[in-house]
Amino acid sequence: MKKSIWLATTALVAMSMVAAPAVAGRSKADQRDAEIADLKARLEKLEQESAAAKAEAEDAAIVTGSRLKQIEDTQNAVQWSFADGRPSVRSGDGRFELAFRGRVQLDWASFMQDQNDFGAGYGTVGTCAATNALCDLGSGTVFRRVRFGVEGKVFRDFIYELRFDFGGSDVEGAGIINIARIGYTGVPGLRIHAGAIQPVVTMYDATSSAELTTMERPQVITTLVGAFGGDNGRVGLEATYQKEGLLYPEDNFVISGALTGDRVATNRAAGDRDENTQLLGRLAYRFFSDGVSNAQIGMSAAQLQSGRGAAAASNRTIRLRERPEIRVTGERFIDTGDINIEPDQGAMAYGFEFGANWQNLYLAGEWYKFDIDRLNSSADPEFSGWYVEGEWIITGENKRYAAAATNNNIAVFRGPSIAAPWSPGGGIGAWSLHGRYSTLDLNWNSGVAGAATPANGVRGGQETHTILGVTWYMNANMKMMAEYNMVDVERLNSAGASLDADFNILQGRMMFTF
Repeated sequence: MKKSIWLATTALVAMSMVAAPAVAGRSKADQRDAEIADLKARLEKLEQESAAAKAEAEDAAIVTGSRLKQIEDTQNAVQWSFADGRPSVRSGDGRFELAFRGRVQLDWASFMQDQNDFGAGYGTVGTCAATNALCDLGSGTVFRRVRFGVEGKVFRDFIYELRFDFGGSDVEGAGIINIARIGYTGVPGLRIHAGAIQPVVTMYDATSSAELTTMERPQVITTLVGAFGGDNGRVGLEATYQKEGLLYPEDNFVISGALTGDRVATNRAAGDRDENTQLLGRLAYRFFSDGVSNAQIGMSAAQLQSGRGAAAASNRTIRLRERPEIRVTGERFIDTGDINIEPDQGAMAYGFEFGANWQNLYLAGEWYKFDIDRLNSSADPEFSGWYVEGEWIITGENKRYAAAATNNNIAVFRGPSIAAPWSPGGGIGAWSLHGRYSTLDLNWNSGVAGAATPANGVRGGQETHTILGVTWYMNANMKMMAEYNMVDVERLNSAGASLDADFNILQGRMMFTF
Protein backbone atom coordinates (compact mmCIF):
# COMPACT_ATOMS: atom_id res chain seq x y z
CA MET A 1 0.00 0.00 0.00
CA LYS A 2 2.71 2.45 1.00
CA LYS A 3 4.65 1.33 -2.03
CA SER A 4 1.69 2.00 -4.32
CA ILE A 5 1.17 5.47 -2.86
CA TRP A 6 4.83 6.28 -3.30
CA LEU A 7 4.80 5.11 -6.90
CA ALA A 8 1.68 7.17 -7.68
CA THR A 9 3.10 10.26 -6.14
CA THR A 10 6.35 9.84 -8.03
CA ALA A 11 4.37 9.47 -11.28
CA LEU A 12 2.36 12.60 -10.63
CA VAL A 13 5.46 14.65 -9.88
CA ALA A 14 7.13 13.38 -13.03
CA MET A 15 4.09 14.19 -15.11
CA SER A 16 3.95 17.66 -13.63
CA MET A 17 7.58 18.24 -14.40
CA VAL A 18 7.04 17.14 -17.98
CA ALA A 19 3.82 19.13 -18.49
CA ALA A 20 4.95 22.40 -16.88
CA PRO A 21 7.10 23.69 -19.81
CA ALA A 22 4.29 22.96 -22.25
CA VAL A 23 1.80 24.93 -20.18
CA ALA A 24 4.25 27.80 -19.80
CA GLY A 25 4.85 27.81 -23.57
CA ARG A 26 1.14 28.04 -24.31
CA SER A 27 0.68 31.06 -21.93
CA LYS A 28 3.42 33.13 -23.65
CA ALA A 29 2.01 32.46 -27.13
CA ASP A 30 -1.46 33.47 -26.01
CA GLN A 31 -0.07 36.69 -24.54
CA ARG A 32 1.76 37.52 -27.77
CA ASP A 33 -1.38 36.83 -29.77
CA ALA A 34 -3.41 39.03 -27.47
CA GLU A 35 -0.90 41.86 -27.75
CA ILE A 36 -0.85 41.57 -31.54
CA ALA A 37 -4.64 41.54 -31.64
CA ASP A 38 -4.73 44.65 -29.40
CA LEU A 39 -2.22 46.46 -31.63
CA LYS A 40 -4.24 45.53 -34.68
CA ALA A 41 -7.40 46.84 -33.00
CA ARG A 42 -5.67 50.08 -32.08
CA LEU A 43 -4.30 50.50 -35.59
CA GLU A 44 -7.73 49.88 -37.07
CA LYS A 45 -9.21 52.40 -34.67
CA LEU A 46 -6.59 55.01 -35.63
CA GLU A 47 -7.24 54.33 -39.31
CA GLN A 48 -10.97 54.73 -38.73
CA GLU A 49 -10.45 57.96 -36.79
CA SER A 50 -8.14 59.28 -39.52
CA ALA A 51 -10.70 58.42 -42.20
CA ALA A 52 -13.45 60.11 -40.18
CA ALA A 53 -11.33 63.23 -39.67
CA LYS A 54 -10.52 63.32 -43.40
CA ALA A 55 -14.17 62.94 -44.29
CA GLU A 56 -15.13 65.67 -41.81
CA ALA A 57 -12.46 67.97 -43.26
CA GLU A 58 -13.72 67.28 -46.75
CA ASP A 59 -17.29 68.00 -45.66
CA ALA A 60 -16.16 71.25 -43.97
CA ALA A 61 -14.30 72.28 -47.09
CA ILE A 62 -17.38 71.58 -49.18
CA VAL A 63 -19.58 73.62 -46.79
CA THR A 64 -17.05 76.48 -46.65
CA GLY A 65 -16.74 76.52 -50.41
CA SER A 66 -20.51 76.49 -50.74
CA ARG A 67 -20.85 79.38 -48.35
CA LEU A 68 -18.14 81.38 -50.12
CA LYS A 69 -19.82 80.71 -53.44
CA GLN A 70 -23.15 81.75 -51.96
CA ILE A 71 -21.61 85.03 -50.72
CA GLU A 72 -20.00 85.64 -54.10
CA ASP A 73 -23.26 84.85 -55.87
CA THR A 74 -25.13 87.23 -53.55
CA GLN A 75 -22.62 90.00 -54.14
CA ASN A 76 -22.80 89.53 -57.89
CA ALA A 77 -26.59 89.19 -57.99
CA VAL A 78 -28.46 91.93 -59.82
CA GLN A 79 -31.87 92.90 -58.45
CA TRP A 80 -34.24 94.97 -60.60
CA SER A 81 -37.23 96.87 -59.28
CA PHE A 82 -39.80 99.32 -60.66
CA ALA A 83 -41.15 101.12 -57.60
CA ASP A 84 -43.58 103.80 -58.83
CA GLY A 85 -42.38 103.09 -62.36
CA ARG A 86 -38.75 104.05 -61.65
CA PRO A 87 -36.31 101.44 -63.01
CA SER A 88 -33.70 100.61 -60.37
CA VAL A 89 -30.94 98.03 -60.14
CA ARG A 90 -28.86 97.05 -57.11
CA SER A 91 -26.22 94.51 -56.19
CA GLY A 92 -27.20 91.64 -53.92
CA ASP A 93 -25.18 92.98 -51.00
CA GLY A 94 -26.70 96.46 -51.32
CA ARG A 95 -23.36 98.19 -51.81
CA PHE A 96 -24.15 99.44 -55.31
CA GLU A 97 -27.35 100.98 -56.61
CA LEU A 98 -28.46 102.79 -59.75
CA ALA A 99 -31.87 104.30 -60.52
CA PHE A 100 -33.03 105.97 -63.71
CA ARG A 101 -35.00 109.20 -63.35
CA GLY A 102 -37.04 111.21 -65.80
CA ARG A 103 -39.49 114.10 -65.75
CA VAL A 104 -41.53 115.77 -68.47
CA GLN A 105 -43.66 118.84 -67.79
CA LEU A 106 -45.66 120.33 -70.65
CA ASP A 107 -47.09 123.76 -69.78
CA TRP A 108 -49.60 125.92 -71.62
CA ALA A 109 -50.80 129.47 -71.01
CA SER A 110 -53.37 131.85 -72.43
CA PHE A 111 -52.68 135.50 -71.58
CA MET A 112 -55.76 137.68 -71.19
CA GLN A 113 -54.51 141.26 -71.61
CA ASP A 114 -56.54 144.41 -72.12
CA GLN A 115 -54.53 147.16 -73.79
CA ASN A 116 -56.26 149.74 -71.61
CA ASP A 117 -54.84 148.10 -68.46
CA PHE A 118 -51.25 149.08 -69.30
CA GLY A 119 -49.68 152.37 -68.26
CA ALA A 120 -48.47 155.12 -70.56
CA GLY A 121 -44.86 154.05 -70.04
CA TYR A 122 -45.47 151.09 -72.36
CA GLY A 123 -46.55 153.33 -75.23
CA THR A 124 -49.81 154.91 -76.31
CA VAL A 125 -52.54 153.74 -73.95
CA GLY A 126 -54.78 151.23 -75.70
CA THR A 127 -52.33 150.53 -78.53
CA CYS A 128 -49.12 149.68 -76.67
CA ALA A 129 -49.00 146.20 -78.20
CA ALA A 130 -47.61 147.73 -81.35
CA THR A 131 -44.55 149.09 -79.53
CA ASN A 132 -44.04 146.84 -76.49
CA ALA A 133 -44.06 143.05 -76.42
CA LEU A 134 -45.16 143.03 -72.78
CA CYS A 135 -48.58 144.28 -73.85
CA ASP A 136 -49.17 141.21 -76.00
CA LEU A 137 -47.53 138.16 -74.49
CA GLY A 138 -47.54 135.09 -76.68
CA SER A 139 -49.95 132.39 -75.56
CA GLY A 140 -48.90 128.84 -76.27
CA THR A 141 -47.08 125.83 -74.86
CA VAL A 142 -43.58 125.01 -73.69
CA PHE A 143 -41.81 121.98 -72.29
CA ARG A 144 -41.03 123.47 -68.90
CA ARG A 145 -38.81 120.57 -67.92
CA VAL A 146 -37.52 117.59 -69.87
CA ARG A 147 -35.13 115.85 -67.53
CA PHE A 148 -33.34 112.55 -67.63
CA GLY A 149 -30.63 111.20 -65.36
CA VAL A 150 -29.37 108.54 -63.01
CA GLU A 151 -28.71 108.41 -59.29
CA GLY A 152 -27.48 105.79 -56.85
CA LYS A 153 -24.65 104.76 -54.57
CA VAL A 154 -21.28 103.01 -54.76
CA PHE A 155 -19.47 101.15 -51.97
CA ARG A 156 -22.46 101.84 -49.74
CA ASP A 157 -21.25 105.20 -48.38
CA PHE A 158 -20.97 107.24 -51.59
CA ILE A 159 -23.96 108.60 -53.50
CA TYR A 160 -24.14 110.22 -56.91
CA GLU A 161 -26.61 111.99 -59.22
CA LEU A 162 -26.31 113.03 -62.85
CA ARG A 163 -29.22 114.89 -64.47
CA PHE A 164 -29.71 116.80 -67.72
CA ASP A 165 -32.51 119.26 -68.53
CA PHE A 166 -33.65 120.06 -72.06
CA GLY A 167 -36.72 122.16 -71.19
CA GLY A 168 -37.35 125.86 -70.59
CA SER A 169 -38.85 128.92 -72.18
CA ASP A 170 -37.34 130.79 -75.14
CA VAL A 171 -33.56 130.29 -75.37
CA GLU A 172 -33.40 128.47 -72.03
CA GLY A 173 -34.12 125.08 -73.54
CA ALA A 174 -30.69 124.43 -75.05
CA GLY A 175 -29.90 121.45 -72.82
CA ILE A 176 -27.82 121.93 -69.70
CA ILE A 177 -26.20 119.98 -66.90
CA ASN A 178 -28.83 120.30 -64.20
CA ILE A 179 -27.10 118.20 -61.53
CA ALA A 180 -23.73 116.41 -61.53
CA ARG A 181 -22.70 115.64 -57.98
CA ILE A 182 -21.20 113.00 -55.75
CA GLY A 183 -21.72 112.73 -52.02
CA TYR A 184 -20.50 110.95 -48.91
CA THR A 185 -22.93 109.57 -46.32
CA GLY A 186 -20.65 107.39 -44.18
CA VAL A 187 -21.22 109.44 -41.01
CA PRO A 188 -24.74 108.97 -39.58
CA GLY A 189 -26.88 112.03 -40.23
CA LEU A 190 -24.17 113.85 -42.20
CA ARG A 191 -24.10 114.25 -45.98
CA ILE A 192 -21.46 116.02 -48.06
CA HIS A 193 -22.06 116.96 -51.71
CA ALA A 194 -19.63 118.28 -54.31
CA GLY A 195 -19.90 119.03 -58.02
CA ALA A 196 -22.71 120.73 -59.90
CA ILE A 197 -25.22 120.92 -57.05
CA GLN A 198 -28.53 122.48 -56.11
CA PRO A 199 -28.02 123.64 -52.53
CA VAL A 200 -30.60 123.33 -49.78
CA VAL A 201 -32.00 126.87 -49.38
CA THR A 202 -35.60 128.03 -48.70
CA MET A 203 -38.40 125.54 -48.15
CA TYR A 204 -40.00 126.00 -51.56
CA ASP A 205 -36.81 125.67 -53.57
CA ALA A 206 -35.91 122.54 -51.59
CA THR A 207 -39.24 121.07 -52.73
CA SER A 208 -38.97 118.97 -55.88
CA SER A 209 -40.49 120.49 -59.01
CA ALA A 210 -42.63 117.34 -59.21
CA GLU A 211 -44.13 118.06 -55.76
CA LEU A 212 -44.93 121.78 -55.99
CA THR A 213 -48.32 122.91 -54.74
CA THR A 214 -48.62 125.31 -57.69
CA MET A 215 -47.13 125.18 -61.16
CA GLU A 216 -44.27 127.56 -60.37
CA ARG A 217 -42.39 128.57 -57.26
CA PRO A 218 -43.22 132.04 -55.85
CA GLN A 219 -41.34 134.92 -57.48
CA VAL A 220 -39.50 135.84 -54.27
CA ILE A 221 -38.02 132.33 -54.13
CA THR A 222 -36.86 132.17 -57.75
CA THR A 223 -35.38 135.67 -57.48
CA LEU A 224 -33.41 134.76 -54.36
CA VAL A 225 -31.99 131.46 -55.56
CA GLY A 226 -31.09 132.85 -58.98
CA ALA A 227 -29.29 135.97 -57.74
CA PHE A 228 -27.63 134.34 -54.71
CA GLY A 229 -26.31 131.08 -56.13
CA GLY A 230 -29.03 128.70 -55.00
CA ASP A 231 -30.42 127.36 -58.27
CA ASN A 232 -29.42 124.08 -59.89
CA GLY A 233 -26.22 123.41 -61.79
CA ARG A 234 -24.08 125.47 -59.39
CA VAL A 235 -20.49 124.37 -59.01
CA GLY A 236 -20.05 124.02 -55.27
CA LEU A 237 -19.61 122.13 -52.03
CA GLU A 238 -22.33 121.46 -49.47
CA ALA A 239 -22.65 119.81 -46.06
CA THR A 240 -25.99 118.86 -44.51
CA TYR A 241 -26.82 117.38 -41.10
CA GLN A 242 -30.24 115.87 -40.42
CA LYS A 243 -31.59 114.08 -37.37
CA GLU A 244 -35.04 112.97 -36.30
CA GLY A 245 -35.68 112.74 -32.58
CA LEU A 246 -33.15 115.39 -31.65
CA LEU A 247 -35.08 116.66 -28.62
CA TYR A 248 -38.03 114.27 -28.63
CA PRO A 249 -39.12 111.40 -30.89
CA GLU A 250 -41.43 113.37 -33.22
CA ASP A 251 -39.13 116.24 -34.18
CA ASN A 252 -36.78 116.65 -37.17
CA PHE A 253 -33.74 118.92 -37.32
CA VAL A 254 -31.91 119.97 -40.50
CA ILE A 255 -29.01 122.37 -40.95
CA SER A 256 -27.22 122.85 -44.26
CA GLY A 257 -24.51 125.11 -45.63
CA ALA A 258 -23.02 125.49 -49.10
CA LEU A 259 -20.38 127.42 -51.01
CA THR A 260 -21.32 127.85 -54.67
CA GLY A 261 -19.98 129.55 -57.78
CA ASP A 262 -21.42 130.19 -61.22
CA ARG A 263 -23.76 127.83 -63.00
CA VAL A 264 -22.13 125.25 -65.23
CA ALA A 265 -23.56 126.93 -68.35
CA THR A 266 -22.38 130.46 -67.47
CA ASN A 267 -20.43 132.28 -70.18
CA ARG A 268 -17.84 134.65 -68.75
CA ALA A 269 -16.72 137.84 -70.43
CA ALA A 270 -13.42 137.68 -72.32
CA GLY A 271 -10.54 138.32 -69.96
CA ASP A 272 -12.71 138.03 -66.84
CA ARG A 273 -11.45 135.06 -64.85
CA ASP A 274 -13.43 135.81 -61.70
CA GLU A 275 -16.78 134.24 -60.88
CA ASN A 276 -19.60 134.83 -58.46
CA THR A 277 -19.21 133.00 -55.16
CA GLN A 278 -21.95 132.64 -52.60
CA LEU A 279 -22.50 131.23 -49.12
CA LEU A 280 -25.95 129.78 -48.49
CA GLY A 281 -27.65 127.88 -45.72
CA ARG A 282 -30.94 126.64 -44.32
CA LEU A 283 -32.07 125.69 -40.83
CA ALA A 284 -35.38 123.84 -40.41
CA TYR A 285 -37.08 122.26 -37.43
CA ARG A 286 -40.23 120.14 -37.40
CA PHE A 287 -41.63 120.67 -33.94
CA PHE A 288 -44.83 118.65 -34.26
CA SER A 289 -45.81 115.36 -35.88
CA ASP A 290 -48.36 112.67 -35.14
CA GLY A 291 -47.42 110.55 -38.13
CA VAL A 292 -49.95 112.27 -40.42
CA SER A 293 -50.00 115.95 -39.48
CA ASN A 294 -46.79 118.00 -39.25
CA ALA A 295 -45.64 121.54 -38.46
CA GLN A 296 -42.26 123.11 -39.21
CA ILE A 297 -40.45 126.43 -38.92
CA GLY A 298 -37.12 127.49 -40.37
CA MET A 299 -34.93 130.15 -41.90
CA SER A 300 -32.57 130.58 -44.84
CA ALA A 301 -29.78 133.03 -45.60
CA ALA A 302 -27.45 133.75 -48.51
CA GLN A 303 -24.40 136.00 -48.78
CA LEU A 304 -22.86 137.12 -52.07
CA GLN A 305 -19.17 136.68 -51.25
CA SER A 306 -17.81 138.07 -54.49
CA GLY A 307 -19.54 139.49 -57.54
CA ARG A 308 -18.69 139.56 -61.20
CA GLY A 309 -19.21 142.33 -63.72
CA ALA A 310 -20.85 142.28 -67.12
CA ALA A 311 -17.44 142.74 -68.75
CA ALA A 312 -13.80 142.21 -67.82
CA ALA A 313 -12.55 144.69 -65.18
CA SER A 314 -16.01 146.29 -64.91
CA ASN A 315 -17.90 147.07 -61.70
CA ARG A 316 -19.44 144.13 -59.85
CA THR A 317 -23.20 144.15 -60.20
CA ILE A 318 -26.37 142.42 -59.03
CA ARG A 319 -29.68 142.39 -60.86
CA LEU A 320 -33.02 141.30 -59.43
CA ARG A 321 -35.85 140.57 -61.85
CA GLU A 322 -38.59 138.03 -62.35
CA ARG A 323 -41.20 136.76 -64.78
CA PRO A 324 -44.87 136.27 -64.03
CA GLU A 325 -45.29 132.93 -62.28
CA ILE A 326 -45.37 131.04 -65.58
CA ARG A 327 -42.58 130.11 -68.02
CA VAL A 328 -44.39 129.99 -71.34
CA THR A 329 -42.88 133.45 -71.83
CA GLY A 330 -39.51 134.70 -70.67
CA GLU A 331 -40.57 138.36 -70.39
CA ARG A 332 -40.13 140.25 -67.10
CA PHE A 333 -42.30 143.08 -65.81
CA ILE A 334 -40.19 143.94 -62.76
CA ASP A 335 -36.45 144.54 -62.97
CA THR A 336 -33.98 146.54 -60.86
CA GLY A 337 -31.43 146.70 -63.67
CA ASP A 338 -27.73 146.34 -62.79
CA ILE A 339 -26.84 147.76 -59.38
CA ASN A 340 -23.14 148.38 -58.71
CA ILE A 341 -22.11 146.61 -55.52
CA GLU A 342 -19.02 146.21 -53.42
CA PRO A 343 -16.78 143.48 -54.91
CA ASP A 344 -16.78 141.51 -51.67
CA GLN A 345 -19.94 140.68 -49.71
CA GLY A 346 -21.97 143.13 -51.74
CA ALA A 347 -25.42 141.62 -51.11
CA MET A 348 -27.28 139.46 -48.62
CA ALA A 349 -30.69 137.76 -48.44
CA TYR A 350 -32.39 136.23 -45.42
CA GLY A 351 -35.84 135.22 -44.25
CA PHE A 352 -38.13 132.75 -42.53
CA GLU A 353 -40.41 129.83 -43.40
CA PHE A 354 -43.44 128.07 -41.97
CA GLY A 355 -45.19 124.95 -43.22
CA ALA A 356 -47.84 122.66 -41.75
CA ASN A 357 -50.42 120.10 -42.74
CA TRP A 358 -53.38 119.13 -40.63
CA GLN A 359 -54.50 115.85 -42.17
CA ASN A 360 -55.67 116.85 -45.69
CA LEU A 361 -55.22 120.62 -45.22
CA TYR A 362 -51.90 122.35 -45.97
CA LEU A 363 -50.66 125.89 -45.24
CA ALA A 364 -47.23 127.41 -45.86
CA GLY A 365 -45.51 130.75 -46.26
CA GLU A 366 -42.08 132.40 -46.50
CA TRP A 367 -40.75 135.97 -46.23
CA TYR A 368 -37.37 137.18 -47.47
CA LYS A 369 -35.46 140.44 -47.53
CA PHE A 370 -32.59 141.51 -49.82
CA ASP A 371 -29.92 143.94 -48.53
CA ILE A 372 -27.66 145.43 -51.21
CA ASP A 373 -24.31 147.04 -50.35
CA ARG A 374 -24.02 149.63 -53.10
CA LEU A 375 -20.56 150.55 -54.38
CA ASN A 376 -19.08 153.70 -52.78
CA SER A 377 -22.42 154.82 -51.39
CA SER A 378 -24.35 154.81 -48.14
CA ALA A 379 -27.64 154.68 -50.06
CA ASP A 380 -28.00 150.91 -49.84
CA PRO A 381 -31.31 149.64 -51.29
CA GLU A 382 -33.48 147.02 -49.64
CA PHE A 383 -36.10 144.82 -51.26
CA SER A 384 -38.48 142.15 -49.96
CA GLY A 385 -41.13 139.64 -50.89
CA TRP A 386 -43.34 136.98 -49.40
CA TYR A 387 -46.07 134.46 -50.14
CA VAL A 388 -48.71 132.38 -48.38
CA GLU A 389 -50.38 129.35 -49.94
CA GLY A 390 -52.73 126.54 -49.08
CA GLU A 391 -54.06 123.27 -50.46
CA TRP A 392 -57.14 121.21 -49.60
CA ILE A 393 -57.03 117.62 -50.83
CA ILE A 394 -60.71 117.01 -51.21
CA THR A 395 -60.39 113.22 -51.63
CA GLY A 396 -58.97 112.97 -48.11
CA GLU A 397 -55.28 112.17 -48.65
CA ASN A 398 -52.65 114.22 -46.85
CA LYS A 399 -49.41 115.79 -47.98
CA ARG A 400 -46.40 113.72 -46.94
CA TYR A 401 -43.52 115.15 -44.95
CA ALA A 402 -40.01 114.28 -46.18
CA ALA A 403 -37.72 114.35 -43.14
CA ALA A 404 -34.60 113.15 -44.98
CA ALA A 405 -33.33 112.64 -48.53
CA THR A 406 -30.09 112.09 -50.41
CA ASN A 407 -30.80 115.11 -52.65
CA ASN A 408 -31.87 118.64 -51.64
CA ASN A 409 -35.57 117.71 -51.21
CA ILE A 410 -35.21 117.55 -47.44
CA ALA A 411 -37.51 118.84 -44.65
CA VAL A 412 -40.27 119.63 -47.17
CA PHE A 413 -43.88 118.66 -47.86
CA ARG A 414 -44.51 116.30 -50.76
CA GLY A 415 -47.62 115.39 -52.70
CA PRO A 416 -50.08 112.82 -51.37
CA SER A 417 -49.93 109.04 -51.54
CA ILE A 418 -52.91 108.32 -53.76
CA ALA A 419 -55.43 105.98 -52.18
CA ALA A 420 -57.17 105.03 -55.43
CA PRO A 421 -55.00 105.66 -58.54
CA TRP A 422 -57.01 106.56 -61.59
CA SER A 423 -58.00 103.88 -64.07
CA PRO A 424 -60.94 103.53 -66.45
CA GLY A 425 -63.83 102.21 -64.41
CA GLY A 426 -61.65 102.19 -61.27
CA GLY A 427 -60.21 104.78 -58.90
CA ILE A 428 -60.45 108.54 -59.45
CA GLY A 429 -56.98 109.46 -58.18
CA ALA A 430 -56.61 112.36 -55.75
CA TRP A 431 -58.08 115.83 -56.29
CA SER A 432 -57.17 119.09 -54.59
CA LEU A 433 -57.90 122.81 -54.65
CA HIS A 434 -55.01 125.23 -54.08
CA GLY A 435 -54.34 128.92 -53.90
CA ARG A 436 -51.48 131.35 -53.34
CA TYR A 437 -50.93 135.05 -52.81
CA SER A 438 -47.39 136.29 -53.47
CA THR A 439 -45.72 139.65 -53.83
CA LEU A 440 -42.23 140.90 -54.66
CA ASP A 441 -41.29 144.57 -54.17
CA LEU A 442 -38.21 145.72 -56.10
CA ASN A 443 -38.83 149.43 -55.48
CA TRP A 444 -36.60 151.46 -53.18
CA ASN A 445 -36.78 155.22 -52.77
CA SER A 446 -38.74 155.21 -56.02
CA GLY A 447 -40.22 158.70 -55.75
CA VAL A 448 -43.58 159.75 -57.16
CA ALA A 449 -45.37 159.50 -60.49
CA GLY A 450 -44.57 162.21 -62.97
CA ALA A 451 -41.10 162.86 -61.58
CA ALA A 452 -37.71 161.41 -62.44
CA THR A 453 -36.17 158.72 -60.29
CA PRO A 454 -34.64 160.25 -57.14
CA ALA A 455 -30.89 160.03 -56.67
CA ASN A 456 -29.90 156.43 -55.90
CA GLY A 457 -33.53 155.36 -56.19
CA VAL A 458 -34.52 152.05 -57.76
CA ARG A 459 -37.73 151.64 -59.73
CA GLY A 460 -37.77 147.89 -60.13
CA GLY A 461 -41.52 147.64 -59.61
CA GLN A 462 -43.81 145.57 -57.43
CA GLU A 463 -45.60 142.50 -58.74
CA THR A 464 -48.42 140.65 -57.02
CA HIS A 465 -49.99 137.31 -57.94
CA THR A 466 -53.23 135.73 -56.81
CA ILE A 467 -53.50 132.13 -58.00
CA LEU A 468 -56.43 129.74 -57.73
CA GLY A 469 -56.14 126.23 -59.10
CA VAL A 470 -57.04 122.56 -59.13
CA THR A 471 -54.73 119.53 -59.24
CA TRP A 472 -55.57 116.02 -60.36
CA TYR A 473 -53.07 113.50 -58.98
CA MET A 474 -53.79 110.63 -61.35
CA ASN A 475 -51.23 108.21 -59.90
CA ALA A 476 -47.69 108.21 -58.51
CA ASN A 477 -46.28 109.22 -61.91
CA MET A 478 -48.82 111.56 -63.49
CA LYS A 479 -50.71 114.69 -62.54
CA MET A 480 -52.51 117.55 -64.24
CA MET A 481 -52.92 121.12 -63.03
CA ALA A 482 -55.01 124.11 -64.08
CA GLU A 483 -54.69 127.61 -62.59
CA TYR A 484 -56.12 131.09 -62.93
CA ASN A 485 -53.31 133.58 -62.31
CA MET A 486 -54.23 137.23 -61.63
CA VAL A 487 -51.22 139.53 -62.07
CA ASP A 488 -50.90 143.11 -60.88
CA VAL A 489 -47.79 145.22 -61.57
CA GLU A 490 -47.07 148.67 -60.13
CA ARG A 491 -44.03 150.45 -61.50
CA LEU A 492 -42.70 153.77 -62.79
CA ASN A 493 -40.11 154.29 -65.50
CA SER A 494 -37.15 156.61 -65.03
CA ALA A 495 -39.18 159.61 -66.22
CA GLY A 496 -42.07 158.90 -63.87
CA ALA A 497 -44.49 157.45 -66.42
CA SER A 498 -46.64 154.49 -65.39
CA LEU A 499 -45.49 150.95 -66.12
CA ASP A 500 -48.49 149.52 -64.32
CA ALA A 501 -50.02 146.36 -65.77
CA ASP A 502 -53.08 144.34 -64.90
CA PHE A 503 -53.76 141.05 -66.69
CA ASN A 504 -54.78 137.44 -66.10
CA ILE A 505 -53.37 134.10 -67.20
CA LEU A 506 -55.18 130.80 -67.68
CA GLN A 507 -52.44 128.22 -67.34
CA GLY A 508 -52.00 124.49 -66.96
CA ARG A 509 -49.55 121.61 -66.78
CA MET A 510 -49.39 117.95 -67.71
CA MET A 511 -46.61 116.03 -65.95
CA PHE A 512 -45.10 112.57 -66.12
CA THR A 513 -42.26 111.60 -63.83
CA PHE A 514 -40.45 108.48 -62.65
